[in-house]
Amino acid sequence: MQTTTIESIARTAGDILSHAWKTVFDEEKDELTEMFKKFGDRAYGAWIQQFMAPVAERLAADGFIIRGGFNLKDSIENWGPPEERERCVWYVVKTAEGEELGTLVLQVYHSHHSFFMPRAPRLLALEVTDREAIIAALSDASTRIRWDLREERMPQPQLQSFPSQQFEYATDTSIGDGLKSTADGQLYSWNLDDTLGHWGRYGWELVTVVPVGGKMIAYFKRPLNDLIKKGEWCKD
Repeated sequence: MQTTTIESIARTAGDILSHAWKTVFDEEKDELTEMFKKFGDRAYGAWIQQFMAPVAERLAADGFIIRGGFNLKDSIENWGPPEERERCVWYVVKTAEGEELGTLVLQVYHSHHSFFMPRAPRLLALEVTDREAIIAALSDASTRIRWDLREERMPQPQLQSFPSQQFEYATDTSIGDGLKSTADGQLYSWNLDDTLGHWGRYGWELVTVVPVGGKMIAYFKRPLNDLIKKGEWCKD
């Protein structure tokens, strides 16, 4: 029941958030842009402070209490390039009687180069409420990378510049399977050749291999060209 409750609360809060963040952005964009030029990331804090207010108000009307606004100490920012940094801000949800039901986590993607959000913010639900447990959960990528939740990307601003050479990356968590000895005790290369051949056929270059928890993780990259962007790579 506890999981269902916090998930339901997250859905309600998410509905309010989906409108509130854009409304504040549209109404306060010029002022927040100027604030960013003078004070940097503090502009994002002011933005969050404003759009989380209606979220907190709606939850309060339903009998659930969160500490609204933005508290830097209740957040971490450890992921992504400068153009798309991810900060997670958490809000412990309580009943009017003070019972802790779980935690809402706000994912905010933002640029350090200009006042710009590459992706719309969204809310996640966690059962844990202790600070250390929240940080531990967020340190697990599967908590934050949610294929079951909608991802809304924003159009890049016209003045946003990118390097002429761009790359995409991928991993293979089973590359070590080709390094196991066969029944006769020999280690043959063709299993590994076959695996690498599949990657190479589509233009992927092996960057490095890292041992993790008894497995070998292979990291690949390839240039991001127009054919790949259009999904026409290697078509006959």
